[in-house]
Amino acid sequence: MTDKDIVTGILNRKEDALEELKNKYGRLLYGVINKILSSFCGVMDIEECFNDALMSIWENIDCYDETKGELRNFLISIAKFRALDYKRKISKQKINLELKDELYKDPDNIQIDDEGFYELIENLKEKDKVIFVKKYLLDESVEKIAKDINMAKDTVYKRLIRGREKIKEYIEN
Repeated sequence: MTDKDIVTGILNRKEDALEELKNKYGRLLYGVINKILSSFCGVMDIEECFNDALMSIWENIDCYDETKGELRNFLISIAKFRALDYKRKISKQKINLELKDELYKDPDNIQIDDEGFYELIENLKEKDKVIFVKKYLLDESVEKIAKDINMAKDTVYKRLIRGREKIKEYIEN
């Protein structure tokens, strides 16, 4: 099966075309993912990422334009970016677990930290307080915060920057 046949088959949602893609490019894609993730996570995570990459290819094959490059390069870029996203996700999870472990060593520490946090944001405007709580205590993304409070992402970023500056001034005085 040629690359064009594989693309056409996937566009027509034929699973045998995806199988052919796996047979022809699977080893290469797995190698790309493995190179990025091997020092970071286990075989099961690498296989999960590989399957996610195949799903992304299945869902986004319509973005492939043969006039802009070879199918091989398109597939490699999807695998690479999927692996990098996966690495970021795992990294964030590890950091959160380490922070939680550190906090739970002393149960009183959590309350003190929260009280200290609320004391720091006490002088901010109400909307900024909401943004800071969502961002730093609830660990929500700026995109989600912006959507929740019906505000542009750029505005949320600016409010975070200004709020941090106010907090810095408060700490220094």
